[in-house]
Amino acid sequence: MSLLADILKLDPALVAARDDAEIARLLSVGKTRLVPTEIGNGTILETIGLDAGNALLDELSSNATYRHVQPLLEQGRLRVDSQLVRLTLDALAEVGTISVAHALALKALASVPTPVSVGDVSDALNAGGY
Repeated sequence: MSLLADILKLDPALVAARDDAEIARLLSVGKTRLVPTEIGNGTILETIGLDAGNALLDELSSNATYRHVQPLLEQGRLRVDSQLVRLTLDALAEVGTISVAHALALKALASVPTPVSVGDVSDALNAGGY
């Protein structure tokens, strides 16, 4: 979807007033992107705590399905931005190895804010004739 289309979903009075800064602020809320992020055992323990972290690490080290994950964790090289890792965390939460909140916390390590700039809002509105 285009930026202009997103802008036009907002309050028409805001758009008519050309409050580009407020429009940019509103469009930026919750907007994130994934960045390459490697984690290891320590990051897991720090992020979700000892009990949940140990439960997750125990499952990953004792289940043959994850036999190649353990070396990556020991080296601090498991890519939490990887779609496979993210889906696996969701699956582990689904079966109760970790909570959904813990899976989200680990996945959030690879998310960074991606704000919409005032300049981009201005450009979109100008190009749309507003």
